[in-house]
Amino acid sequence: MRYTISHVALSLLAPLALASPFAPRNETWPIVYDFLDITPTVGLRWTSCYDNFTCARLEVPLDYTNPSLGTTAIAYIRKPATSKSVDEAESILFNPGGPGDSGVAAILDQGDLLASYVGPDYNLIGFDPRGVNNSGPSKSNDSKADSFELTGGFGDWCSRVHANDSAKYANTPAVARDMLNFAERNAEARGQSVADAKVWYWGISYGTILGSTFSALFPDRVGRVILDSVVDGENYYDGKWTTGLLDADKAAESFGDYCHAAGPEHCAFYFDNPEKIMSQIKATLENLRTLPAIVTDPNVTDSPRLVTYEDLASLIFSSLYTPYEFFPYLAQVLHDLQSRNGSSLFQAIQIASPTALYYGGLILCQDAAGRYNLSTPEKWEHHIDIIRQTSQWGVDAFASVPLLCRQMNIVPPNSQQFHGYPSANRTNFPILFIGNKIDPVAPVRG
Repeated sequence: MRYTISHVALSLLAPLALASPFAPRNETWPIVYDFLDITPTVGLRWTSCYDNFTCARLEVPLDYTNPSLGTTAIAYIRKPATSKSVDEAESILFNPGGPGDSGVAAILDQGDLLASYVGPDYNLIGFDPRGVNNSGPSKSNDSKADSFELTGGFGDWCSRVHANDSAKYANTPAVARDMLNFAERNAEARGQSVADAKVWYWGISYGTILGSTFSALFPDRVGRVILDSVVDGENYYDGKWTTGLLDADKAAESFGDYCHAAGPEHCAFYFDNPEKIMSQIKATLENLRTLPAIVTDPNVTDSPRLVTYEDLASLIFSSLYTPYEFFPYLAQVLHDLQSRNGSSLFQAIQIASPTALYYGGLILCQDAAGRYNLSTPEKWEHHIDIIRQTSQWGVDAFASVPLLCRQMNIVPPNSQQFHGYPSANRTNFPILFIGNKIDPVAPVRG
């Protein structure tokens, strides 16, 4: 949730020489650039990939309690330690959030930055959880839900598409078991005791749900675990999504503070004080709500298009995830809209990747298991009121999330349903919880 990786282009990656004493021993040749070119294996077998990394696909049971149901493949990418050999270094599993974000993309896009946080002594392992990106089983693509009926349609459509396939095995408890499987296969490959294998893990945002679920299910297999930007696990498994926005308005209002501090030479939407800046944003939103802006610039679009209130509200909220990167661009978009020029907003919504909330709809709905079903428009209106009491700036982005599940009829097997709430009092090693002072979707309260 907090950590959106998809805006960084893979083409920015610079190739590095692999002739290093710390290069992995069990790489295969040639280098691959597509996980479909890697044959899934039960044992861990690394293959040179994407110039500077090694990749693997582990074949795992759809249901560990019933292997006869078949298998799927989980994708892993490894950025090796630089101060130790890969066999000597511990491997830290990393999940950037979601549900639905790709750990593989995170390592490809920002591997150097992430490695700088953990230091040179560790292998950093990104993985795509079940139903995400390069990992099976089959998954739904995004379906933008703008209304009560359309979100219901998403659930119904997704249920029909996956009526006879293995999508029901894409859920958080199953991914937690996959994490343990990786640790065991990694220990096996290093000639260590499988029974003593521990999971080293760093999870951000939704990744903290995954990490806390793992720790609750397998407390004796916790190695070192960092839960970063912690999501309210009880609220998540209840399917409500009502507590994540406690600091969202503080995050949004920081735009006014930073824009004013930057001055007119650095902020295109500058006004005399932060309060004026924020009031002008609200006025711009209301203007678009009343009258969407037309985009006719042939350099931007091949036919006349509209940009709407929903487009701008989505861009504002998305910018809160990475303000250093996107606040300057948002200021330019707002400036342009004051003269009814929607071209920059149109360009922004064209290049932005769909949010993990829609890629992860299948996962979060299975995890919620029907506990919070907004089955009528009246129930949805009540839900919106609850969100609005928490946040003015986040309500448009978050209010529809539980709606994705209202007609979803994909039910995980009993062995992959999480009952109760993720908690563990006696993990093998203490868990480190960290968070931002102001986080738009994962407040410290989590």
